[in-house]
Amino acid sequence: MFVDKDELVEHLQQYDRKAFKQFFYNWHRPLCFFASRIIKDSDVAEDLVQDVFVAFWKQDLNAFQNEKAMKTYLYNSLKNSCLNYLRNLEIQNRNNKKAMPSSEEDPDSFLLKQMESEVISELFQAIDELPERCREIFCMAYLHEKEEKQIAMQLNISVNTVKTQKLRAKSYLRERLGDLFVYTSLFFIEF
Repeated sequence: MFVDKDELVEHLQQYDRKAFKQFFYNWHRPLCFFASRIIKDSDVAEDLVQDVFVAFWKQDLNAFQNEKAMKTYLYNSLKNSCLNYLRNLEIQNRNNKKAMPSSEEDPDSFLLKQMESEVISELFQAIDELPERCREIFCMAYLHEKEEKQIAMQLNISVNTVKTQKLRAKSYLRERLGDLFVYTSLFFIEF
C-alpha cells in the first residue's frame, strides 16, 4: 500500500496495477456519490465512474503532475459523463413525448457535490479504520438502518453490546473527523 501520495503518482505513471487499484479504491466511493447526486441513479452512476476510470487508465499518466491533477481529471470527466447521460436521457424522453427538466445545472452545484463526495470519502475512510466488529455494527445501524434489536439478534450479541459499539464508533469518528463530524448527520439518519 502506498502511503505517500507522490509515490502513488510515480507508480501510477508507470502503469503499476497495484497503484491503480489503490487509487481506484481511494476515489471510487466519492466519485460514485458525486455522480449519484447529479443523476439520481446509483447503478448508472457506478457505471459512469467505471467508464471514467477506464478512460483515465488509457491516458498518458505522465501528463498528470500530482494526485490533485488526477482527481481534477476524474471529477471533470465524470461531470461531463453525467451531463451527457442526462442530455441523452432528456432527448430520449423528448422523443417519447415525456417532459423532463433541463439537465443544465449551476457550476456551483457541481462544486458543492464534489465537496460532499470528498467529505463522504473521508467519512468512509474513517469507518474503514474502525475495529471489525465495531465497523460491522456501525454499518448495520447507520448504512443499512437496522434497529439495535435486529443487529443483536443477527450477530447473537446483547443489545447493550450493540449500543456500546455504536457509541465507540461515534466517539472514534468524532475524534478522527474533527470538524467534518458535524456533516455526518447529513448522510446518516438518527446519527
